[in-house]
Amino acid sequence: MDTELDLQPLRDTYHGRGSRPHRPEFLLKLLLFEHMRGRLQPMQWLQDLQENLAVQWLTFGLQASKTALYEFRDRVGPLLPGWLAQIVQTAVREGHTDAAVGSLDGTYVAANSSRHRTMTLETVDRRLEQLDQARAPAEETAAMIAAATPTVLETTVREACAADEPVADTVPTTVAPLAAAPPSAWMSRTARGRKRQERRLRLARQVLQKRQAQNARRRKDKRKTARQIRASLGDPQAVLGRDKLNVFRPLYNVQVMTDVKTDLVLAYDVNENVSDSGQLVSMLDRTREVTGRPLPVVLVDSGYPSGPDLAACQRRGVTVLAPWQENSFSEARAQARPKKQLLSKEQFVWEPALQAYRCPQGKQLVYAKSIKKQKANGDYHPLDVYQAPPADCMACPLRARCTTSSKGTRMVQRQPDEEFVEQLKKRMQTPEAKSQYAQRGCTVERRFADLKSHRNFQRMSGQTPERAQAQTGLTLLAHNLVTLAALRASQSLPPPTEIPLKAAG
Repeated sequence: MDTELDLQPLRDTYHGRGSRPHRPEFLLKLLLFEHMRGRLQPMQWLQDLQENLAVQWLTFGLQASKTALYEFRDRVGPLLPGWLAQIVQTAVREGHTDAAVGSLDGTYVAANSSRHRTMTLETVDRRLEQLDQARAPAEETAAMIAAATPTVLETTVREACAADEPVADTVPTTVAPLAAAPPSAWMSRTARGRKRQERRLRLARQVLQKRQAQNARRRKDKRKTARQIRASLGDPQAVLGRDKLNVFRPLYNVQVMTDVKTDLVLAYDVNENVSDSGQLVSMLDRTREVTGRPLPVVLVDSGYPSGPDLAACQRRGVTVLAPWQENSFSEARAQARPKKQLLSKEQFVWEPALQAYRCPQGKQLVYAKSIKKQKANGDYHPLDVYQAPPADCMACPLRARCTTSSKGTRMVQRQPDEEFVEQLKKRMQTPEAKSQYAQRGCTVERRFADLKSHRNFQRMSGQTPERAQAQTGLTLLAHNLVTLAALRASQSLPPPTEIPLKAAG
């Protein structure tokens, strides 16, 4: 870490005022070491500073408070992508990798929030109203006490002491509402606690209002009821969904781009999306910021590519290798559904020169009209409809297997970027693409297995997306430092030689 990371941006975050801070390089070493061991909570770091001999040697006997450890984790969060880029660029400069092929995938990680404490917008509004009602008497009491002169209160207390009476009996009754119990069991008994609850509830209301607006734009058959739009009170920004064990809980979606050649992490992101759709282009842009050049080839699963995404990758000079809307469960789902007897769209050949489709019988399907189809999220995308002449379909021997339209003619829909989809399908049929795509499972999937099995990366240790980003960045930065050291060690070792076996006896 001392030789590979530029720590000057970290030192610049200190303003040079107040008490002298702890050595930032020692604290950073502590966080990286603990994340490699799977100890992700500041309370565990504090315990190791007091009890773990290896940690004490690493930090030269540093003694930090719990508050200092929490604050330092928040301080280094924004700097982690830059340090990750330094490690990757060093590996490229030293010739360990050319960062030419990346493998992208995502995984769900549980948020640091209970799955049993979720609320609707109606409940949040009701609790905010109760907090306002509880704050009004307290503010009125504070104003009345402030209006009383100090002399009156001092005289009252002095007379009570002289008469050997309890002081509480002589204090004006206007103080009583300050000690009154909260009207609800969920409400904090202190003003500071109620302010914290109010901030969290207001954030939850903003999130729920945004989700309800998104739900209102969704397609009618995909729209949820108001009671189904919920947010977790502990971490309102985390999305509610089902994890790998089919448990409905608050989650964060962690995206990782891994170098196929060296297992280095090229880029990462933590977001609140429930799927991988729409994240291919953003991860490619993040990778370009790290490596300084576009990624020539990327391996992804079927949840990433779409027509617009493939068009954007084409403009960036990126070759995508992915199955088109197929995965390991596609065959089982196809067997469970009844087989369609109609000819599929794949049996109709697109002819770019004629801007028309050619059916299996050699007849043309020409442009008929343009329509708009609504997606599940409510957005509309245009479609061009190509139609065969009714006379051709009426005389066709495959008519019964081709169409059930009342007009007696076959129609085929085409998206604006469908040529890129066809290129992807054709590309994935080549032996080279199949051989290269086979490397995806043993790279990024192995990275997730290591994170969850050996780095305890199954639940976020802090709340808010910023702390989830910091935890992910620290874990992956530690991995890249160890990987770079292993690459250097493997190149410096002499080639293996055969050791002669000793004769028996």
